[in-house]
Amino acid sequence: MKTFFKWLGIIIGSLILLLIIVAGILYWYFSPDYSSGGILSENQAQYDVLHYNINLEIDAQEETIDGYTIINIKSTSDSLDVLEFDLLDNFDISNIEIDDVTIKSFTHVDYKLLIDAGKTWQKNDQIKIKIVYRGSPPEAKRPPWVGGFVWEKDENENDWVGLACQGEGGKIWFPCKDHPSDEPDSAAINITVPEDYFVAANGLLRKESYPKPGHKTYHWFTGYPINNYLINFGMGKFEKVEKKYLTESGKEMPVVFYVLPQMRFGADSLLDQAVDMLESYRKFFGEYPWTDEKLGLLNTSFLGMEHQTIIAYGNKYHNRTIGDLSFDQLLLHELGHEWWGNKVTAGDWGDFWIQEGICTYGEALYVLDKSGEEAYHEYMRRFQRRIWNRSPIASPKNTTSNDAYSGDIYTKGAAFMHTLRFVIGDSVFFPTLKQFATDSAYTFHNFVSTNDLLNLVNKNSGMALDSLFNLYLYTTDYPQIRIDSLSANSFNVSIPNINFNLPMEVSYNGITDTLQIGKQTIQITSDSRPVVDEKNWYLKEVAKTDE
Repeated sequence: MKTFFKWLGIIIGSLILLLIIVAGILYWYFSPDYSSGGILSENQAQYDVLHYNINLEIDAQEETIDGYTIINIKSTSDSLDVLEFDLLDNFDISNIEIDDVTIKSFTHVDYKLLIDAGKTWQKNDQIKIKIVYRGSPPEAKRPPWVGGFVWEKDENENDWVGLACQGEGGKIWFPCKDHPSDEPDSAAINITVPEDYFVAANGLLRKESYPKPGHKTYHWFTGYPINNYLINFGMGKFEKVEKKYLTESGKEMPVVFYVLPQMRFGADSLLDQAVDMLESYRKFFGEYPWTDEKLGLLNTSFLGMEHQTIIAYGNKYHNRTIGDLSFDQLLLHELGHEWWGNKVTAGDWGDFWIQEGICTYGEALYVLDKSGEEAYHEYMRRFQRRIWNRSPIASPKNTTSNDAYSGDIYTKGAAFMHTLRFVIGDSVFFPTLKQFATDSAYTFHNFVSTNDLLNLVNKNSGMALDSLFNLYLYTTDYPQIRIDSLSANSFNVSIPNINFNLPMEVSYNGITDTLQIGKQTIQITSDSRPVVDEKNWYLKEVAKTDE
């Protein structure tokens, strides 16, 4: 017996040790090593980024990058004396120049680069900083969710390089102000690779040059504001497949897929879908934001990411079906981010749900446009079934990207927009949504918050929806519907856990009424038990009461 318990103890102890090891491995695999955002430092609060000019040579064999970045900034204070940028310690900095003068006094520790030029700049002074560096960027553990560089080979053993850094920020490959509240007015991405490879990046390809034998530099430029995690490129033996999109004003814009030859078979159909999606989305969100440049798709080994004008696409042409409608959901979602995330951008990760939630809701609007209300509601029910509701989707100010991220910012964020549509009605909802996506007060350089959306909705609807926003965005509470039977044909309906009324559809005696339901009970005469919110406009709980 003693031997039995001895071995039982050893087995239990071994299992516990194994679970600890497995948990550690899973934590390492699923958790980003770096985050973005948080509290903006005092140094970085004193300047505005105007332009990034990134110049790098890619060595796929050694998995290194080597070059320099020029950062143009403008002082926003009269006491700027230390320039602070973010760059991983993986990189060795060999030289720094400020306005073409070499600077020796700088420190580079814990991802922070602090430069002391021995002077103080005044408000509106413009400064040019050149930082020369080389090193090995982090390799992505689980792209795009846990990002970094993706060093792959295609089917023909050619190098195939990608990059994802939404949560990690641009600092994993170039020095930058790694905070969502500042975007440059423009960016240049100049990437040098072996001359038989192609590089696709943001914006327009301005030119190609040959800096040394056997190598080619691709000079890309975007003239739009862009968040640093959206600055991106890919390297491979790509073919270029192109179609045209006709804007509402009658201008042609290229829709391009940079695709590996072995994936060329589905490119034309995918681009046809992209054009169709552009035409649908503009009905709800206004014109595609970057018509002076392109809509670009880049064939990647990972699933996808919404890099501005150069969407990473690795979905392998897998379509999703709802009713008779078949479409590439990955493409549809990432394309929606060109409005929600890239044009309309949260200035704090705490409001990240705006980007992911409204973008996800946009998928349902596409279904609505193509297949009607019934398909739209079925698509929304799919989202609703995937909500965990473990924590609020709107986070406090100064949240980091890691703390803000959860699956619910997609699904619950979309469900909230679905609820909002019902509460304020289509005649207010759709113009308000388009205004949020097109008004200069909320787009490009003007960052948005949850309060911005709340104030706009309140103004346009004439309602005070603060409590609704608070309930669904800042808590995990749902309305708890009570239906109490008073007699065979009399029922009380209420929502005892809220202190405000919600308009809800109530079906009884073959009719459907919209009633204002709250803590105060409403008595309904009906031959059968009333049904509340049969179409599931709301995330809710129905209390178990007497039948």
